[in-house]
Amino acid sequence: MSQAFRRVANTLLLAIAVCVVVVDDIFRAFVIPAVQALARLPVMRWLEALISRLPPYGILTLFLVPLAIIEPLKVYALYLFSLGHFASGLLIFFIAKVVGLGLAERLFAIGRDKLLTIGWFAWCFAKTVAIRDRVHAWLAGTWAWQQALRFVKAARQAATKVASGLSGFLKGDGRRGWLAAARRRLRQRPIL
Repeated sequence: MSQAFRRVANTLLLAIAVCVVVVDDIFRAFVIPAVQALARLPVMRWLEALISRLPPYGILTLFLVPLAIIEPLKVYALYLFSLGHFASGLLIFFIAKVVGLGLAERLFAIGRDKLLTIGWFAWCFAKTVAIRDRVHAWLAGTWAWQQALRFVKAARQAATKVASGLSGFLKGDGRRGWLAAARRRLRQRPIL
């Protein structure tokens, strides 16, 4: 293989890897806290206790079935992108990513110990983690990764600023929020 081809292929793979990791990091920043908040609900604790009593292959089935449904939705989103339906594709991708990541993370957290008793699953998990760690180590030393980290940091700061502004808008002056006050004013006005 020629040096020029390798350089182009490495650059392309680097760009794809950075995009995948950045998108995952951005989604994780929002999905994981939301899933953890949902996990504190009594009905979710009851459901998690029920799931944790399943045998390893029962948990594996619960882990793989949603992924088998959600992953094709991501491919469909890419298909919609190719047709020029960017809003539809983005919406489907976003929903599939959030639901898939949330379900996978929570089910894995609930059944990790039992899943790792399945030999081939433990082997695949160890290899996946090793590959991910190697890719992260390689990416961490590149200029593109440093730029991606700056972008993620800026995106998180912007999201935090929007969330705090929205929280302030909803809470307002402490009397159930500005939004509630606006609704009260609208209700008090005569229709005619």
